[in-house]
This record gives sequence, C-alpha cells and structure tokens, in this order.
Amino acid sequence: MTTVATYPTPASSLPDLQFIWTDANKNLIDFSVAGWSFQMKIAQPPNAAVITKTSGITGASTSPNRSVQWGFCYLAILTPGVWYFQMTATYGPSGGKQRILTGSLRIDQRVM
Repeated sequence: MTTVATYPTPASSLPDLQFIWTDANKNLIDFSVAGWSFQMKIAQPPNAAVITKTSGITGASTSPNRSVQWGFCYLAILTPGVWYFQMTATYGPSGGKQRILTGSLRIDQRVM
C-alpha cells in the first residue's frame, strides 16, 4: 500500500497525515485496541532516515484509522522534493506482530 501526500514549504501549518490501512482481505484494521505502538521514518534513499517519529501517531477503529500529527520542527528540515516513509505498527511487546506501510511525501516549494 502506498500513500502520497504533498506539503508546501515553508510549512507553518501542517495538516495531520491520515491513512486508511486495511488487511489483506481489505478489512479496516482496528488500531484503537490497546497494545499497538507506532514508528514512522522519513528518508531519501539510499540515505538514512532524517526523521524518526514515535509520538503523535494515533490509531482508530474507523476510517481513517491512522493519523500522524506534525509539528513545524519535523517537516521544516525536509528540503523540497520527494521523500519516502515507512510506518511500522507493532502489536504487543518487543518483537510482536508488525505491519509495515510505505509511501512518499512530496515537499513543494511555496510560490511567494
């Protein structure tokens, strides 16, 4: 599953990035259940991630079932261009069941 989002730069007011995440049978995954933890990494391969986010990521049982809240400090370091993300949802203790979602973010230069 791939998600694409576009943000202007400079990014003074950033909307939440929302996902509709389904399982192999196209059923919405219930991320509101206690026990899920989330991590999102953003990079321009082959370089290492410049952002690793573990807070401000919430789950729900209804669509959209994933929401990522952005502060200016996160996306302000991303230069215009295409960036790739990987979101990992882990259920249970360390080493529990993982689901991985990948996609891209396009950061556009704002026209003044």
